[in-house]
Amino acid sequence: MDDPATFEQLIQFRAPTNLSKAIDRAASQRCQSKSDYIRQALVDRLQADGGSPLGEQQYCLVKDGELLATSFKPSKADIERLGGGDWLPIENEDTEPFDPAKHWRLKPLPLRLDSTRGIVVRTYPVIAKCQEHA
Repeated sequence: MDDPATFEQLIQFRAPTNLSKAIDRAASQRCQSKSDYIRQALVDRLQADGGSPLGEQQYCLVKDGELLATSFKPSKADIERLGGGDWLPIENEDTEPFDPAKHWRLKPLPLRLDSTRGIVVRTYPVIAKCQEHA
């Protein structure tokens, strides 16, 4: 998930040692990296504040049923470099209805092709907050 090709924008910030340790513990409890944990927390907060941080449509390059690459702005050069294929939209879905007050969204499962709908699906497992220490 921390693939530099997928997340091209690096954001750095300073944090006190105790905050860094707390983030590390919380991320470990969810089987996430610190980067995944921080990224998801920021996205959840921005969405709760009414923003649309992931407003751009993401696409996946698919060739012969194989998922080759993802991009927000697919280009002909990318298709040619990767040997052709079709850019299909990626739709995000949760394993169950998500309420930020009651649930955690975990690291997404691997992308999967839904050929009947002509899309690629990114599924986020959802667990109740009471299960976080189980």
